Amino acid sequence: MGLAIGSFLNVCIYRIPKKKFLAAHRSFCPDCNTSIKWYDNIPLLSYILLRGRCRACKAKISVCYPLVELLTGYVFVHLYYVFIQCRHESPCVFICYAVLCCALIIVTFVDLKLLIIPNEVTFVGIPLALVLSVICPSLHDAHHTLRNFSLVGIYRLDALIASILGIFVGGFLIFICGILGKLAFRKDAMGFGDVKLMAMIGGIVGWKLVLAIFFVAPFFGLLMAVPVLILKKSRMIPYGPFLSFATLVCIILQDYFIGIVNLYIQFFIVIFTGFN
Repeated sequence: MGLAIGSFLNVCIYRIPKKKFLAAHRSFCPDCNTSIKWYDNIPLLSYILLRGRCRACKAKISVCYPLVELLTGYVFVHLYYVFIQCRHESPCVFICYAVLCCALIIVTFVDLKLLIIPNEVTFVGIPLALVLSVICPSLHDAHHTLRNFSLVGIYRLDALIASILGIFVGGFLIFICGILGKLAFRKDAMGFGDVKLMAMIGGIVGWKLVLAIFFVAPFFGLLMAVPVLILKKSRMIPYGPFLSFATLVCIILQDYFIGIVNLYIQFFIVIFTGFN
């Protein structure tokens, strides 16, 4: 299933930035515009059998296509193993996280290529996060994890509130970073696309887990930023892929981040209450 959906994500990655309707026509070769037959569109297998070239014009097929399919398949298997096999959670939790990860894969590859985060993903993802939280309230109701949230005692209403808080906390954190970065460097340091992306993520994972993602993402960013700055002398580094990777890590390892986030929460409580 992950490989098949990964094949569809490739269509999204190619067509969304070009403002093309996803179901307008069959998949085609971007070099010769020849429609791809079904037997040449089997996820991963067709790329191997065709040796990475179009059957019609022999142009090279980007390695990103099988990479996206393989990555999506891996993510689906890993999420299924963690949340269904190990944690025995509701299948809807697995489905919601899988949907989020599909959106993040689209964002990652578009951002890497074009340095943009498509509004088509985040503008759909933010309201969808609210809907999924009501349909699947167990997204925000897991004891002894960062997803544990209870305010009014009404199951689905608590889940909706948790999602709304996640949207505002996630977007606010990146927005503040952008303002501080602009003040420090005298130019835009964080795009507004990252704000919307983090808001979408927060709507699914809740405010505590999005706080963990906010602190984890810069560590992954440094791994790429340093060699890029040294070798390419470039100042343009997409941040969406690091937010996406940090999200996957924090979702899977959410049990391990509860102590760290609770420590930060206590720290900020002390700060804002005047050390009382």
